[in-house]
Amino acid sequence: MADEKLNTPAVAADPAYDMAKKSRINAKADQKNRLEIIRGREVLTCGARKKKGPGFCKSTAGAGTQHPGYGRCKYCGGSSTGPKTEEGKSVVANNPRKHGFYSEALSPAEQVAYEEELVTESMGLQHEIYMLKAKIKLYLVNWRKKWESFYSRKLAEKYIKYKCLNPDCGRTMVMGALEGKPGYCLNVKCQDKRLELIDSWVAERTHEEAEKYADTQSRVWYSEGEGARSYYHAGSLEDRTLDRALNTLGRLIEKHARLNPNSSDDLLGQINAELRAASKGKVSISWGGEAQARQNPVTTPKNSPENVGK
Repeated sequence: MADEKLNTPAVAADPAYDMAKKSRINAKADQKNRLEIIRGREVLTCGARKKKGPGFCKSTAGAGTQHPGYGRCKYCGGSSTGPKTEEGKSVVANNPRKHGFYSEALSPAEQVAYEEELVTESMGLQHEIYMLKAKIKLYLVNWRKKWESFYSRKLAEKYIKYKCLNPDCGRTMVMGALEGKPGYCLNVKCQDKRLELIDSWVAERTHEEAEKYADTQSRVWYSEGEGARSYYHAGSLEDRTLDRALNTLGRLIEKHARLNPNSSDDLLGQINAELRAASKGKVSISWGGEAQARQNPVTTPKNSPENVGK
């Protein structure tokens, strides 16, 4: 008897599913087509499960379709060809993003990265691993793009020359474009807000200056209590958020290794290769060895020059 819940054909022992007999009637007969006695003659029927009540469709196989003699009849989807246009195929391809298990937890960019990881289907924690890996990968890539943006902006920075329009002052000031226009004259005896841009030229910053500026701009500050503040550089090994995510990923891979001992080393190698690429060689994960070094965050007193205005 067919399994009513799983919508699968009956067991091979059922004479209605004898493939040898079905093939003699029509070589293109499939597993769902059934052999039925109708008007004293053995014929091939549609075999689709009825939507209402038990039993199967007894229409002639392929009736009313372009493939008479095999497959489903026109009432059971036999005429359906699936999407043919590029637009239709695109809609079907996006179904996993809309209805996938983690679709509501991922941003569009993370969904794309997650789907790229779904290469195999087996018993384990690969879905959870790929989801977390997708988030880590996008986190590293986004911070790297920000760092490179700060770096390139500093290299292309210009010096801007301003002049105070107060006739009693007339002071000129030169500042980097990234510092922004001052709100008032820097002469403590003047402080007039009328400033005019009179000249600009390329500052010709060095690579060391650009790197230092990018590192400064990628700092993430946090409070340590008692007035002390510390920071870490986002996307580096001292990154607290990244450290927690990598520890979680490592534990997931270790648990996955117990379920799939033959494939875990390949999975770890693949993940490390992509993490190194996303972090410019700074980040990787492992188990069974020494933990990777993590730099201690810099602690800065509350009233230090670096904390003024923060």
